[in-house]
Amino acid sequence: MKKFLSILSLLLFSTALLAGCEQKGKSGGPAIAEVNKAAITQDEFLKEINRIPEWARGQFQGKEGKEKFLDELIKRELIYQDAVKMGLDKDKEYLDKVKEFEKMTLVSIILKKEIEDKITVDDAEVKSFFDKNADKFTIGTKIKASHILVETEAEAKKIHERIKKGEGLANLAKALSKDKGSAVKGGDLGYFGHGQMVPEFEQAVLRMKVGEISEPVKTRFGYHVIQLTDVQKGETASFEQSKESIKRQLLAEKKKDFFDKYIEGLKGKYKVTRNDKALEAVSLPWEGAGGQTPNPHK
Repeated sequence: MKKFLSILSLLLFSTALLAGCEQKGKSGGPAIAEVNKAAITQDEFLKEINRIPEWARGQFQGKEGKEKFLDELIKRELIYQDAVKMGLDKDKEYLDKVKEFEKMTLVSIILKKEIEDKITVDDAEVKSFFDKNADKFTIGTKIKASHILVETEAEAKKIHERIKKGEGLANLAKALSKDKGSAVKGGDLGYFGHGQMVPEFEQAVLRMKVGEISEPVKTRFGYHVIQLTDVQKGETASFEQSKESIKRQLLAEKKKDFFDKYIEGLKGKYKVTRNDKALEAVSLPWEGAGGQTPNPHK
């Protein structure tokens, strides 16, 4: 029962913002319920129930399941109408969230249209990549690496130059790395397997030779200077075992390149100004609180 109530609460929460944005534009079809003359139609019911994650769909099968889900839509409509009656649809917090929702929705739509829908990888590309890199596709391979994580590309480039001139990565990691968990170990991340690091980090390491120091690598955590320190090779993988991961990797690389070019084009199209002093004055809530920046492990 508790699990079922948690699922219903999740449904109410996950659809609340959408409900507020969609109430006046409901889809058609016969009404299966009304709340104060506001119809809940078959089309709306199907649209909402299709949003349920697969693992939870078993809760809403059959006549009883559909009745329970309809009951949740009725509850949502009751809450929505009460909120409107209280004037919360004019509340600043609500309007700010609607504006944020609209902005993020437009961003996701244009990225899908301009990047996702335009990038493809065919079987010939996948096979060609495998044939050229067959020795790199293994099962059970473990990689060991060290890194220094900093905020900006400029910092990472300076650190890379210092290492090239003879300074040790371990000492620089202890002094400069934002990843405090690995910094105390001289930047050592230990051994990790496929999928344990964020994609950009993993792809950079897979291209390196043992002992090599990377150019700055950007991930969502910042910029990394990486050293590959050891490789424990597993069994050689076949093309069939490797093709899906190759396709994902090639798609990710193509999307990143296309996205970077798209952004550069936008920068040439629109004027961008930065106020570095105002940025520097921003006080982050976690600064000085002893928090640690996550390492590139997922």
